[in-house]
Amino acid sequence: MAVAEPSTDPDETLVARIAGGDERAFTEIVRRHAGRLRTLALRFSGEPGEADDIVQETFWSVWRKAGTWRPDGPPFAAWLTRIAINRAIDAGRRRRVRRFFGLDEANDVADQSASAETETAMRGELAAVAADIRRLPARQRAAILLAADGERSNMEIAATLGISEGAAEQLLVRARRTLRTRLSEREAKGNGGNNDA
Repeated sequence: MAVAEPSTDPDETLVARIAGGDERAFTEIVRRHAGRLRTLALRFSGEPGEADDIVQETFWSVWRKAGTWRPDGPPFAAWLTRIAINRAIDAGRRRRVRRFFGLDEANDVADQSASAETETAMRGELAAVAADIRRLPARQRAAILLAADGERSNMEIAATLGISEGAAEQLLVRARRTLRTRLSEREAKGNGGNNDA
């Protein structure tokens, strides 16, 4: 019986070249992964500008730390996603600090056109669900967003988050339960409002 060769990560050569300062390899990594990371960051934060910042910070980390990724560890895409999630969590913390000190209000006054676009985008049930997802604890939110596209197994989600598969499953169970509860509460309020009319 022949032993199968371990599969190599499709990004391995590029990452090695980035560690050596190769800008073309870096450009190719950005091309391969930026769209996926921006989608994840946008779902995580709900703000296009903040999502762009998260992606930029993620790739800046890759440029600086490419030599720390090991091919015998998690796949590069999982390693990259973990960096993006950590940047998104950090951005959320910074947003809470700005809100606590009233600094968000200053930004809203300065850019009223962005606020109008954001208000328009936040209408309807989809916006309510997106808001529910953003209110989840950071690790639950990361797990549910990784699972949302349906292409990742629980094992891949666990590897991306650096936790056990069982812990990933528990995060997903809790996140889904919370989202179902919030949906039920909205539906109950909607039905109650119709009965009162």
